Amino acid sequence: MTHSITAQVGSNREVSPQIYRMALKLPQRKITGQPGQFVHLRLLQGTTASILRRPFSIHRLTSGRLWLLYQVKGTVTRAMASLTPRDSVELMVPLGNGYRINRSRQEHLLVAGGMGLAPMLFMADHLKKVGLKHRILFGCRSSSYLLPAPTGCRVASDDGSCGVRGPVTCLLEAEFSRCNNAAVYACGPWPMLRATASLCRRYKVPCQVSLESFMACGVGACQGCAIRAADGEYLTVCNQGPVFDAELIDWTQEHTV
Repeated sequence: MTHSITAQVGSNREVSPQIYRMALKLPQRKITGQPGQFVHLRLLQGTTASILRRPFSIHRLTSGRLWLLYQVKGTVTRAMASLTPRDSVELMVPLGNGYRINRSRQEHLLVAGGMGLAPMLFMADHLKKVGLKHRILFGCRSSSYLLPAPTGCRVASDDGSCGVRGPVTCLLEAEFSRCNNAAVYACGPWPMLRATASLCRRYKVPCQVSLESFMACGVGACQGCAIRAADGEYLTVCNQGPVFDAELIDWTQEHTV
């Protein structure tokens, strides 16, 4: 069930250059959500750009607290970075469809590229809670873009300055050579997701991807976040996604956010 709430900032810290982790105190009512779902956030002060809401993946969700991991890129996120405890934001939460756990598989590989790491801590928490084996594979440009990740996370970087040199799909293919009964859950930039979907298709591994798109309404009314499906029809990322089975997407299209 989606709620429209006002949440108070509990903490808002820079955890890597221009990357912030914000904890929001939720009202007394119990807010639930699934990994891969998102919030639509509106600032209550600080910028005229706050008229429209902005989507952010749920980074973590516990009783009474919701965390966001975000990068300072524009007017709204710069204003978010200046928020302090006792400031408040308005949220619609939770929105969209999250990851569906494939319980027929023995291992669960969480593949993140850049800010695609945002929903993966929530997913890892969920898998741990239900006792399923999992591993996070994280790809970034260089050590300058390394985000705080859970212990045991495997890392790849384009320039080799942290982890192994190469794309995160190098790590994924190595996992496939070790385990033939895995499921993949991915989030990141479009080229990474396309490469991940292709690799999973080649190895016949089920793959779910979380897509990013410009959103205005967040509930499927404006059709502004539509993306072409493999059958030529269009899917709205906000309410039919953001998580889709990889084979449903037309990966030949170019998609930028």
